[in-house]
Amino acid sequence: MAIPVMAILATPMLAQSTCGTAVSSGSHFQKGSVTGTIDSTGDVTIKATEAGLGYGDVCWTVTADVSATYFCRTKSGNIPDASNKHTVNEAVSAGGTFPTKNGKVTASLTLDAPAAPVSEPPTCGNGQTLDLQNITYSNVTLTDTTNNVTGLSGGTFSLTLFPAPK
Repeated sequence: MAIPVMAILATPMLAQSTCGTAVSSGSHFQKGSVTGTIDSTGDVTIKATEAGLGYGDVCWTVTADVSATYFCRTKSGNIPDASNKHTVNEAVSAGGTFPTKNGKVTASLTLDAPAAPVSEPPTCGNGQTLDLQNITYSNVTLTDTTNNVTGLSGGTFSLTLFPAPK
């Protein structure tokens, strides 16, 4: 019985140690390496290369404020009423742990678009779907939390999938 208890106690300690305190004081995101792209579903992916890391795992987080507007659309692509919109505003974040290779990390993190609010207005009529019209990520910040280094601060990424109806 003593062996399983020790194994259980050791597991959280191992999980916490993957991204400890600073590995290198020379860590930095390489100039021009931080990029962001939004796909057709509204998810934004931030990619970067960080150097001067030494060895060990590095933890990154990306945070942002997102505003997404959804609207009803018919199967033929028409927008029946310009007032049938719902906007979702929320803070989003993603994080990851990445192994260094030769003192460098090249990786990406993806922020998912907020889900369409199916239980709130607008309620789409028969044969209509609630679709993403446009999305904006603001205050996008990429941080190496292991070394306390910021690769992107205050970035903005926007995508309009369907222009507003007239």
